[in-house]
Amino acid sequence: MRGRGAVGTLCALALLAVLAPAPAQGRSETFTLKSEPFTLSGFKTIFPKVGVPTPRRSGYVTRMDAWLVDERGRRVTIKDVMLHHIVFINGGRPGGREKNTSCPGRGGGEPFWGTGEEKQPLILPYGYGYQVAKRDSWSMQAMLMSHSLQAHRVRVVFRVRMVLGAPMKRVKPLWLRANGCTTHPSYDIEGDMPPGGVHRRQHLWRMPISGRIVATSAHLHGSSYGMTITQPRCDDRMLVKNDPLYGYPNDVVYTATPVLHEPGPIATGHYQSQTGIPVRKGEMLRVSGLYDGTRPHPRVMAIAHVYVAIDDDAPRGCDQLPTDGHIFWTRKDGRRQAPVTRLPIHGLGDDGKVYEIERPPGAELVTSQPSVAVSLRGERIAPANLSVARGTQVRWNFLDPFQHNVTLATGPRHVASANLGRGARYARTLSTPGTYKLFCYLHPITMTQVISVRP
Repeated sequence: MRGRGAVGTLCALALLAVLAPAPAQGRSETFTLKSEPFTLSGFKTIFPKVGVPTPRRSGYVTRMDAWLVDERGRRVTIKDVMLHHIVFINGGRPGGREKNTSCPGRGGGEPFWGTGEEKQPLILPYGYGYQVAKRDSWSMQAMLMSHSLQAHRVRVVFRVRMVLGAPMKRVKPLWLRANGCTTHPSYDIEGDMPPGGVHRRQHLWRMPISGRIVATSAHLHGSSYGMTITQPRCDDRMLVKNDPLYGYPNDVVYTATPVLHEPGPIATGHYQSQTGIPVRKGEMLRVSGLYDGTRPHPRVMAIAHVYVAIDDDAPRGCDQLPTDGHIFWTRKDGRRQAPVTRLPIHGLGDDGKVYEIERPPGAELVTSQPSVAVSLRGERIAPANLSVARGTQVRWNFLDPFQHNVTLATGPRHVASANLGRGARYARTLSTPGTYKLFCYLHPITMTQVISVRP
């Protein structure tokens, strides 16, 4: 849900896009497309991976944004369903050159735009575009989270602005993650650093092409201090820093309940330069994600969306960075400092309403055994209340044919499993005393657990 600042900024950008002349002999057209519908039952999270329609034109994408609508075409706010993140992938055309991700040897198409709670549109500098062909196939991967007991049927609407009939300076999109080419795009922060500690996750990425970085944005989660891209061959100088902007306490990201994860930024600073930052094929760029390290943060992301204009003659030296580089924001009505957000756990009352709870119903199982088994079956966690000695290994057994997870709401150290089922197991040794409040973010109302770790 955008604030007035976002609407005003995006409207201004849209007006500029209309007034700005297209390249010679070309024209600009905007296409509004929809995904297939998705049904979310109450308080559920889904991960659709589906094909989506394309503009069916050959040309250059210069602008793109996306939002959710209901069956009547009305916009859906996160009070009902959140578009946590979305990525659009170009699979290319039949018989054409294979398109790949930024990870060497990994197929599956080329991610070319993504966003999340920050609602960061794709906006390329004038004269630059992402080239697509009429016969290209597109797909999308998304994470949708329901904040309502009522079932919802939603579609993703995405708007694509293209320049047709004229050549442009072609950009190559690169998805550069702070955790490298791991299987999952997210990683966990233990939360064991002293006050003021900053958790830094970094990866060196080898540039596949020579060119100029003309735009970057970032996908970040709650508690992030931003992302940086530095250049080791030039004394590790700073090329770009994408900072997050967080909402004020009354922002909908903090008032929508139940809170299913630590609320992320409402915007990230978007870097642009008409001149571009030179990079050379084969050189390494250091991509770093910066987060609060004093508290545990499960499944954070730090992904830089980097657009490189292909240029084999890009300078090899370490000359001064372009003076026209600047950061703009889609929202300004926020705060730069990451707020401390503690997630509660929730339950369903006899009146059918959702309430914050201290612990789930049921007696507490107190044990001094070195290990203890927990079952996840029938959308319940048992035992729901558990007391163990320090150093106990807890083993969660996922016994349903469908998936669940174990996610930390609050506690002294990180606990977070993948989405698991069909007999899979997740184990964690709890060595730090305190109270661990856990839930399954796929079934957050019925599947909660509180573990007390005794000294």
